[in-house]
Order: sequence, then structure tokens, then C-alpha cells
Amino acid sequence: MAVWTTMDLVDEADIPCRTDPDLWFAESPDDVEFAKALCGGCPIQKACLARALEREEPWGVWGGELVIRGAVVPKKRPRGRPRKTPVAA
Repeated sequence: MAVWTTMDLVDEADIPCRTDPDLWFAESPDDVEFAKALCGGCPIQKACLARALEREEPWGVWGGELVIRGAVVPKKRPRGRPRKTPVAA
């Protein structure tokens, strides 16, 4: 008896992370947001996020969410310290 997974039922061409895997582990906040947006139409988005949280992935974009140390984080902060005073636009 064969055991089927969600991946067995989906064409790899329909999964955005298969084309540029490095994007899902990007340092730039803009690249991270782009990767999250690409996950929006992925047929295995929910399963991907669930498995990443189950495995407590150390970091990366999984299922359209940024995961750091096994937990979902809303946004990636840019490198460096935050400014103490607001910048005039």
C-alpha cells in the first residue's frame, strides 16, 4: 500500500520555491517579502507552513510566513540598530 503525500499530488513546476530556493532564505527584508508573496498561490502553502512549524525550522520563508527559531515572525528587520529618532521624509 502506497503512502501519498501532498507533494506527490502536485506538479513541481507549480511550486515557486523550486525555481530559486535561495530567495526563501534571503537576508534582505524586501526579498523576504517578495518570497512571502510568491507563496500566496502555492498549492501546498498550508502544508508547508505546518511542517516547518512542526520541525521548528531555524529560519526562512515557509508557507508564506517568515519563520525564525520555529516561530512565525511578522516582518524581517533590516540589519543594524533601529534609529533613536524618526527620519524626516
